[in-house]
Amino acid sequence: MNTPDGPRAVIFDLDGVLVDSEPLHVKAWKALFEREGIRASEEEFAMGVGMADTEWISLILAARRRHDDPQWWRSAKNEVFREILAREVRPFPGALDLIERLRGEFRLGVASNSVRETVETALRLLGVRERFEAVVGAEDLTNYKPHPQAYLKAADALGVAPPRCTVVEDSTLGVQAAKAAGMRCVGITTTLPAHRLAQADLILPSLEEADTLIAFARGGG
Repeated sequence: MNTPDGPRAVIFDLDGVLVDSEPLHVKAWKALFEREGIRASEEEFAMGVGMADTEWISLILAARRRHDDPQWWRSAKNEVFREILAREVRPFPGALDLIERLRGEFRLGVASNSVRETVETALRLLGVRERFEAVVGAEDLTNYKPHPQAYLKAADALGVAPPRCTVVEDSTLGVQAAKAAGMRCVGITTTLPAHRLAQADLILPSLEEADTLIAFARGGG
């Protein structure tokens, strides 16, 4: 894990990268909206990819001239989401193998706009929580992606300089956050097409491209 120039790290986003959970977030929002009398378009759901829940729901409420508390909506949605996650969680192909291959050589972290309990729950359900030395969630942040705070906090917790960190992201906002943090970034096209991730240093179709991703991460710093 350590090199003469210091350790290297790989920091993952969670939703849409390690866990095939973007559809589950949408499913949770739709269930809550049905209960509370709101209808949202597919375009509005697509707009929310990579956004923090409170920021996205604030836009949805503002468009409908509602003045509800975004924090209430986030909490209510996460209750629904965790129930769905427990039943339907699944890793993306190649995710678990990649984690096992990386962990002896790199320090591993997760940095997400999702609330920390959701991140921790997903990692436990996948059986990989102990593989990650740093987990950063929404409660740890004052600024959400595309601000670099999430990735900088993860790097600090791991004790790794930003240029020696490789971020794995699936969203435009996440790639922007990684680059703003001074980190190298791999974009995975599990959620968005490649042109939406054009700022990434490397774009791959999936985590099954482990050899390429690991070789890229070794070149950091």
